[in-house]
Amino acid sequence: MTAGDTAPRQTAAEVQAEIEREQRRLAETLDELGVQARPANIARRQVDKVKERGTRLLDEARALVVGGGAVRVESHLVHPEEGSIVVKGDDKVVTTYQSRGQLPPEALILAAGVGAVIAVGVVAWAVRRKRK
Repeated sequence: MTAGDTAPRQTAAEVQAEIEREQRRLAETLDELGVQARPANIARRQVDKVKERGTRLLDEARALVVGGGAVRVESHLVHPEEGSIVVKGDDKVVTTYQSRGQLPPEALILAAGVGAVIAVGVVAWAVRRKRK
């Protein structure tokens, strides 16, 4: 220690305690990474991601087809908390929708008509297929 140093040097016991703390912290981090890297957990995250994207696409398609309903206003990534472990592809997208209000009666009548035509077509196809 020089004359300019005011901080005392660590004792061997303090150094050993610090090493053990760091080893425990590193072991916990490795355990967390091991849990995230399990094939079942990776598959679950991918299924959740596909469901989320499918739901988002369905909502947007519904809004386009119906002409009213919800309109996407904004989408943005959610940043993870500081110090958290993020596996590539775990980013989340938050989308905000806004309602356009009630649909006009003409759109509802048109949708009901299209639905009826599709239902009659499916029934006719099933009956025809059954006769063969």
